[in-house]
Amino acid sequence: MNFHKRAFSFLQKPRTFEFIRSFVSFPYTMIRFVFGCTIVSIGMFVSAAGGSWDISNHLLNKPETFFSIPHAVLYGGVALAIFGLAIVRMTYRKYVSIYDNNNKMKLSSKLMLMGISMLVVAGPIDFAWHSAFGLDGLLSPPHFVLLSGMIVSSLGAMLGIISYVSTHDDRKMNNKEDFSTEAKTVSITTYLPLIFIGLLPLWMTLEGLIGMLSLPFSNTQYFNFNPNPFLAAALATLGYPLLISFILCFSFHLGDRKFGVLSVMGACYLAIHALTAIVPNESLIPTLTFYILNLLPILASDVLLSSTNRVSVYACGLILGSTFLMMQYPLITYVYNEVFTKQAFVWPSLLASSYFSMIVSIYPLVVGPAAAMGIVGAILAGKVIDRSSVSRIIEHR
Repeated sequence: MNFHKRAFSFLQKPRTFEFIRSFVSFPYTMIRFVFGCTIVSIGMFVSAAGGSWDISNHLLNKPETFFSIPHAVLYGGVALAIFGLAIVRMTYRKYVSIYDNNNKMKLSSKLMLMGISMLVVAGPIDFAWHSAFGLDGLLSPPHFVLLSGMIVSSLGAMLGIISYVSTHDDRKMNNKEDFSTEAKTVSITTYLPLIFIGLLPLWMTLEGLIGMLSLPFSNTQYFNFNPNPFLAAALATLGYPLLISFILCFSFHLGDRKFGVLSVMGACYLAIHALTAIVPNESLIPTLTFYILNLLPILASDVLLSSTNRVSVYACGLILGSTFLMMQYPLITYVYNEVFTKQAFVWPSLLASSYFSMIVSIYPLVVGPAAAMGIVGAILAGKVIDRSSVSRIIEHR
C-alpha cells in the first residue's frame, strides 16, 4: 500500500500545485528574462557586425543600396532584438510584482524598450534617406539614431544579465528563497558566457560611435558631415584606449578575476574585427598575422591583472591603452592620414602600406595620452565593479 502511495504521489494535488508554483516562481521568471536579454544582445552583436561589414563595403566601392547584404545582416539583428524584447516585456508585465524591488531590472527593461524603439524608427528613416539621396555617409541622421539605439539596447541587455547574476546569487547567499537543487549548484562561472554575450555588443557599438565621430567617411553629394580632422584625431587617441582598457578589465572583474577571461574576451573582439574590417579587403589579408599579434599584449595584461595589486592594474591599463593603434588597424589610418597629409581618402589597395609608413611617425606622438587613458579605463573598471552588487558576489565566492 505504501508503495502505491509513493508511486502515484505525483498525482496528488498539493504536489501538482507546488510544481506549477515553482514553474512561475522567481528562478524560472528570471531565466525567461535573461533569455530575452541574451537574444537582444545577440541581435545587437549581429547588427554591429553588419555595420562594420557595411563600412568595408563602402570603402571597397561596392554598389550601395538599402537592400545590400550588410544592411540585411544589420536589420536582421534588429529583428532578432525585437524578438528578445518581446520576451522581456511579456515576462515583465506578467510578473511585474517580482520586479518591484529590483530597480536594475526595471531600468534594463526600459533601456531595451527605448533603444529598440529607436532602431525601429531608424529603419524607415534610413530607407527614405537612401531613396532621396542615394549613397549616405557613415555619420548621417538615420545612422546616428540607429547606432544610438544599438548602444542603449546593448546597455540595457547587459544590465539585465548582470542583474540576473547578482539577484540569483544574492538570494542564494541570503537563503531568502527555496531554490531547486539544480539552481543551488549553479555558480557565477556558468553565467560567464552570458556576460560576454552582453559585453561584446556594448564594446562594438561604443567603438562604432567613436568611429562615426572620427572617421572621414561622411562627405556625400548632398551633405558633408565629416568631423574636424584634429578633433577627430583627439577623440580617437583618447576614446579608443579608454574603451579598450575599460571593457577588457571589466570583463576580468566579472570573470571572478581569474586568468583567461580577459584573453578570451580580447580574442573574440580581434576575431570579429578581422572578419569584418580586414578579410573583406583582399589586399589586407597578408597582414592578418600582424593583427593577430595583438593577442600578445592582451595576454600580458591578463597575467598582470591576475597578480591583483594596484601596480599591476596601472601596468595593464598602460599596455592596453598603448596598443589601440594596432587594435584599430586598418581604419584608424584614415583618421590620422587626414591630419598629416590633408587627404581623407586612401585607396583600399594602399591601405596597409599607408598604415605602416604612418605608424612610425604617429605612434610616438599618441602613445603617451593613449597609455594615460588606458590607465584611467583600468581604474574605472574596478570602480564600477566595486560600486555594483557583482563585487559582493565575487568576494563571497
